[in-house]
Amino acid sequence: MSTQTRIYLVTDTESGKKRLVRASNQPQAVRHAACNKFTVEVAGQDDLVSLVATGCPVEEAGADEQPEAQEAQQ
Repeated sequence: MSTQTRIYLVTDTESGKKRLVRASNQPQAVRHAACNKFTVEVAGQDDLVSLVATGCPVEEAGADEQPEAQEAQQ
């Protein structure tokens, strides 16, 4: 059985560049588009101290997502 996919329009909010990504859901499309733009690693103590000291807030992933929007993505 094959997985259902859609073609999503993914837009870079900084540059306005648009991409068409075939994916099973919106989060998968965003992950695909973001994989070349970002790197992720666990923050070390020195990273935390220096970034918090400059006013960089700790963001809560998923805190701004609405339950209805999450359901609509599936």
